[in-house]
Parts: sequence; C-alpha cells; structure tokens
Amino acid sequence: MPYCLPKSERLSSKAVIDRLFSGGNGSMAAFPLRAVWMVSECSQDSAAVPLVRMMISVPKKRFHHAVDRNRMKRQVREAFRLNKQKLWSALEGTGKRIDIAFISITDQPMDSRAVHKAVVKSLVRISEKL
Repeated sequence: MPYCLPKSERLSSKAVIDRLFSGGNGSMAAFPLRAVWMVSECSQDSAAVPLVRMMISVPKKRFHHAVDRNRMKRQVREAFRLNKQKLWSALEGTGKRIDIAFISITDQPMDSRAVHKAVVKSLVRISEKL
C-alpha cells in the first residue's frame, strides 16, 4: 500500500460529515487530538470509495493564527498518511469502511512527535474496537 493521501481518502461531503458528528460510532481522546469515527457497510456501487476516509478540524477558537492551524493540520495529515495501514489491514475483507475526524483539543502548538503518537494511539485503539 502506497504512503499517499489522495483526495478520495479525504472526507469532504457535508452530508457524511453531519452524520459522523450526529451519530458516529465512537469517540476517544488522545491528547492533543480527539477522534470521532463512524463505521459503515461497503456496497457494490461504492467501489470507488476507499476503506478509510478522514478529515481534520483545528478550531480558530483555539489557534488564532492561520499559520498555527495549518501546521497542526499538516502534522496530523502526515502522521495519518504514514500509519493508515493499521486501519486498512483491520478493515480488509470485512465489508466495512470507516470515516474518521481528528479534532484538535489543545490551545498550544505541539511537537510533531506528540501529534504522531496521538494519531498512532487513536488508530490502534480504533482498529482494536473493530
């Protein structure tokens, strides 16, 4: 599996995002992030939809400067890109797919190592619950 994050693996549909936040399957916090996810069944007509889709939210209320928000999003994206195979391997052959939203819960810029650990911890715990 290539270490890339194409547009198809990013969650952008407003309807899906609303469903994710209104009735997602689970939520967990791994400081400095909170992960919300929703598991759904794969259908034959959704062959183009990947097994794992994600989105990142960094509130302006917590990070006032766009530079800090963009840096946090970049850190989460990179950590997810390098570790998404943990979820892919758990979902292959099950007929399910997962949508994940990562939300920043800190007000301070974090080190990339801390963000990476939080993303890995979230992905491992989510894959265990599947």
